[in-house]
Amino acid sequence: MKTLISLFLVFVLFISMNKISAQVDKKAAKSTANKLFSLCQKNNYSSASSILAYHGSNESRLYKDTYNYSNSSEASDVKRFCKRVKAMIEISDSYDFGSFRKRKMHGKEVQSLDVIFKSGNQKIKNKLTFIEINGKPAIYKLD
Repeated sequence: MKTLISLFLVFVLFISMNKISAQVDKKAAKSTANKLFSLCQKNNYSSASSILAYHGSNESRLYKDTYNYSNSSEASDVKRFCKRVKAMIEISDSYDFGSFRKRKMHGKEVQSLDVIFKSGNQKIKNKLTFIEINGKPAIYKLD
């Protein structure tokens, strides 16, 4: 009986540790954001697609997959997203990261990181939303 209880406790501990580690942390979010910004500035859309979470019409891929750059429709979505990011960077003198928090989106828990683009005295705050796909942070959207 003790062995069974011990095995059960180990099992519960293992599952809870995986659940905790399955979330995007602030350090990984910042690193992923910086990587995306660099790729977008270089117009490296193919590489950027691998860190952008798919959110198209195929519901079976939602929250589970990144964009497939070889698909022309998905490539257009990636280019549009990157051009928007690149424009924000180009009109700004710098950017900084702000608050990092959990939130709900479409019934799913996600993490968001504030990005503050600075241009002179003006600050424009945006929010990057992250989900984890295949053990890595992926950017779902920019508000």
